[in-house]
Amino acid sequence: PHPSSPSIKQQQTVQPTMKTTSLLVLAFATTTSAFGSFGKPKATTPKLPMPTFDDATQRYVKSPDDDGVMPYDAIGSALRHGPVPFITRLTNADEYEQGVLKYMGTAKVSRAEAVGNMDAKLNNPLDWSYQKMEEKNGKPKIDYTVLDPKQAALTSVWALAITPLVINVVSSTVSQFNNEPGPCVSKAFEGLGICSSYIPH
Repeated sequence: PHPSSPSIKQQQTVQPTMKTTSLLVLAFATTTSAFGSFGKPKATTPKLPMPTFDDATQRYVKSPDDDGVMPYDAIGSALRHGPVPFITRLTNADEYEQGVLKYMGTAKVSRAEAVGNMDAKLNNPLDWSYQKMEEKNGKPKIDYTVLDPKQAALTSVWALAITPLVINVVSSTVSQFNNEPGPCVSKAFEGLGICSSYIPH
């Protein structure tokens, strides 16, 4: 054999040593990784501020941790889901808030998700109920807080064109009734000053 070449016995000795070293390095790395993961705190989902129900008042009460901030204003409701939730928020804000709190408590969702669902339900109860049934069967949730450009365009047309037309028709009808009331058909208006001269006595 060549003087500088290791003998067969030396080669057999070196190979197990390299294997042992590799196994030790791998075991150390695995242990370090395991302890590293144990040492880091697990990411936890923040607890939602759930409302409570007051039996005495028969009303839902928001959690002290709930800031009560809506994800969008009444105009945002109109742009997303049409005139019905918009009008409800303006004319019956308390009932609207109670509906939001109820959905938060029953569905265990955030205020933003509850507001979106409340608006969708007010806009189209049948479609909303059908979607909820589908979700129970495994269908993905719909994010009702997302602004759909098509819906926003339809709402804009409603706000800029249809609403003034409706107001004009109602105003004209009332004006015509006041000027030419015609014979009253019911005594329900008696005492209200509405076409009183036409009410038979």
